[in-house]
Amino acid sequence: MAWAEDRYSRLIGWLKVALPLTALALLSTVFLLSRGQDASTDLPYAEIDVGKDGLVERVLRPSFAGATKDGDLIAFVAETARPVGEGLGKLSADDVRARIDLRTGGTITFRSDTAVMDQPEGLAELQGGVVIVSSSGYTAETETLRAGLRDLFAETDGQIHAEGPLGRFVAGRMRLTAEEDGETVQMLFTDGVKLVYLPQSQ
Repeated sequence: MAWAEDRYSRLIGWLKVALPLTALALLSTVFLLSRGQDASTDLPYAEIDVGKDGLVERVLRPSFAGATKDGDLIAFVAETARPVGEGLGKLSADDVRARIDLRTGGTITFRSDTAVMDQPEGLAELQGGVVIVSSSGYTAETETLRAGLRDLFAETDGQIHAEGPLGRFVAGRMRLTAEEDGETVQMLFTDGVKLVYLPQSQ
């Protein structure tokens, strides 16, 4: 009787060691198989497109954020982006949004269909349906806009249509800059400005 109980105890002790090891081996096999079959499809931040030139990486919802030397905050975000050339220093982005939070308290936002983000140069070239909105009450539309990724700077390449507290107007170009004192930000409209004044009462 004692011999049977001793044998039973040894069997139980052996099973306590063998069963967890077997379960661990099976679990490891499952993970290895799943990784070998489909390792990249679960990545939330990137996916691979197959094109005529081979594999092209597409980054999902990339963002760029920085601050000017005066403390203004600049942030860009896009729906998707693709590398231009080698590396990720220059990206071609789609559905781009940008926001500048001025140190003085105001805000300026940009929106465009596409953009090329050149991080080494610190420059973004927005194209297609560019909309500029300032907290001072101005809304402007143009086709192309160059904006700084690290500096408070923006400039259009061509005609711009805008509306604000003074009324509706058209200008050949628009330039956004900060004064040397860092306290004043100007949206300067030039090259044949045509204004339709709308009285405040309307």
